[in-house]
Amino acid sequence: RQRILRLDEVLGGDGITRKLAFLDPMTVTVLSSHRVTEPAGSMGGGAGKRGENMIARQDGALEKLEGNDAAQMSAGDVFIMHTPGGGGYFAKS
Repeated sequence: RQRILRLDEVLGGDGITRKLAFLDPMTVTVLSSHRVTEPAGSMGGGAGKRGENMIARQDGALEKLEGNDAAQMSAGDVFIMHTPGGGGYFAKS
């Protein structure tokens, strides 16, 4: 989750990606925020990147999840969470 920055930009962070592979069938529940709106910057800094939750199914299908959601996982499925980045701080003059 990387962006190209200009020298005059004060942006928020990009967040990180987490992947959890499931070995047995079970239910996954996720409670997360900033999936619809970007994390705000402070004192003129830019917004951070929005987060995203999804499941990569064993058959190759990609299923998007809401910020607060639950899904049935099968063995071989992978839960993917792109965490939101923090908002930037202070705008350059």
